[in-house]
Order: sequence, then structure tokens, then C-alpha cells
Amino acid sequence: MSTMDREIPGRLSSRVHKTVAGIAVASGFVLCWSSGFVGSRLSVVSEAPALSLYAWRFLLAALMAGAWCARYFRGYGRPPMKLSLILHEASIGTLTVGVYLLAMLLAVEAGVSVGLTALIGALQPLATLVLASGWLGHASRPLQWIGMGIATLGAGLGITDDFQSLGNAPLWAYGLPVLSVAAVTLGSVLTLKKPSPLPLITRMMLQWSAASLLFFGAAVIESGVHGLAPPPLTEKTLSALAWLVLLATFGGYGFFNAGLQRFGATTVAALIALTPATTIVWATLMFDEYPGVLGCIGVLLGLLGAGMALLNRPSRSYETGVTAIRQ
Repeated sequence: MSTMDREIPGRLSSRVHKTVAGIAVASGFVLCWSSGFVGSRLSVVSEAPALSLYAWRFLLAALMAGAWCARYFRGYGRPPMKLSLILHEASIGTLTVGVYLLAMLLAVEAGVSVGLTALIGALQPLATLVLASGWLGHASRPLQWIGMGIATLGAGLGITDDFQSLGNAPLWAYGLPVLSVAAVTLGSVLTLKKPSPLPLITRMMLQWSAASLLFFGAAVIESGVHGLAPPPLTEKTLSALAWLVLLATFGGYGFFNAGLQRFGATTVAALIALTPATTIVWATLMFDEYPGVLGCIGVLLGLLGAGMALLNRPSRSYETGVTAIRQ
């Protein structure tokens, strides 16, 4: 057997492995990211104040990540923990974790439905494409823009459906999910603009620590010093914490950062457009929340738009070449 004959199966196996790994990261991200919206609802109905519960959620996650980091450091040595790197990760965590989830949580508390918060989150693909193309010089294709626009239209129909069918939230509350979209979009682009040399688990520890400080501050503003108290160890509270820490935090943000590294910001944003349908399935199964006609149409448009954007994203070589020309 010639050298070329031996290399072809190896290349094919490597390509299959990368494809399977990519599908696993994308699927895990959509599933776990959508679980965060359900976690918001679980925290609202638990016995603990939602802001305090979220503060302890991220503190516990940061401590667990810190223990993981300690084992990692023993095996591979301590990474360069410069103050600039710590502040960079803290700012990203404040945006993509803290502001993003705080705004979503306040929206749910104000009466915005779980499914609608995800539908408004479908605005992020268009926002990320605009920011990544203009700021980072990332390549884009016309069908990507069309797909993002269709997903945005779907989000608009979802808002209309929520006004007609539920009407429980004041007008200003619908601006909170929009704020969360702006925060996570900016944080995503900052992640790619200045890549960090720190291991993923270290970055997560720093980001979750920053988010916990933000939520503890919000809890104190809402409830005074009582906002610092640990949540009661009841069945509902422990179930909400387990869901939020394991599935939404480690799963959602772990896959989020892995996806940014593997796919880039625009592809991850397009994957986010797939989360409304997943979230509505979660909400229907767990809370008996059913979307209206316009909400269903909005979900379908979101799926169509996300599919167009994902199928027409530039290849790595094409994007690299166009970016180099723009620079």
C-alpha cells in the first residue's frame, strides 16, 4: 500500500471526526442554551428570590470551576494570569452572562413569556452579523443576511403574538430581552476580537465570578442584606439550582465558548436562532405554555432563517481571505 493510500483513510477519518464533533457541539449548545430560559422560569417559581438564586448559582459554578482549575494547574502548570486577562474575561462574563441573564430574568418576572424571551433572542443573529462584519471584518454572504432577516421577522411575529394572547407584561419589559441581546452580542464579538490564552475552564471561572458579583449586587438592591442569604434547601430550590448550574451554566456557556472557538460568532448566533423552537418545546412539556398562531409562524421563520444562514456561511478559507483583504 502506497503512502497516499494510507493517508486517504486517515484524512477521511479525521474529517468525519471533526464533523461529528462539530455536530455534537452545535446540538449541545442549542439544547443547553435553550434550557437557560426554562431555568429562568424555574427560579421564579422556587421559594428563593430569583436574583439571589442566580447569584448563588454562579458562585457555586465558579467554585466548582475553580476546583477543576486547581486540578488542571497541577497537571499542566499555571497559565499566565495577568490582570489584563482577568479584567478582559470579567468584562465578557459581565456582558454575556450577567447583563444577558439579568435582563432576561427581569423580563420573565415582569410577565414576558418564556417562549417570547427566546424569540426576541432570535434578534441576535442579525445583530452579530452586523457587528462582526463591521467591526471584525468577518466575511458574509447575501443569503446569510436574508436568513438573519427572516429570523428577525420571526421574532417580531412572536412579540405580536405575545401582545395578543398573553398581554401580561408592560411595554417596557419587552425592551429587557433586547438589552440582553445587545449585551451577549457585544460580549461574543469581544471574545473573538481579543482571543484569550487561558484554558476554557479558567475563563469560565472568571466569567461566572463576575456574573455572581453582578447578581449579588442586584439582589442587595432588591432585598437589602437579605439578598445575600443562601437559598432555602427545599426540593424546588435544589431542583432549580441543579438545572441552572449543570445544564444551563456548565452546559450552555461551556458549549457557547467552545462554539465561538470552533465556528465563530456569526455561526453561533445563527445557532441561537434555533433555540426558540427548542425552548417552546421545553415550555410546552414543563409549563403547558403553548404558542399562538403567530408565535408558531415566528418559530418556523426563525428555523428557516437560521438554516439559510448556516448553510450559506463562508468557509474558513474564504472568510480568512476576505478578512485579510479588508485589513
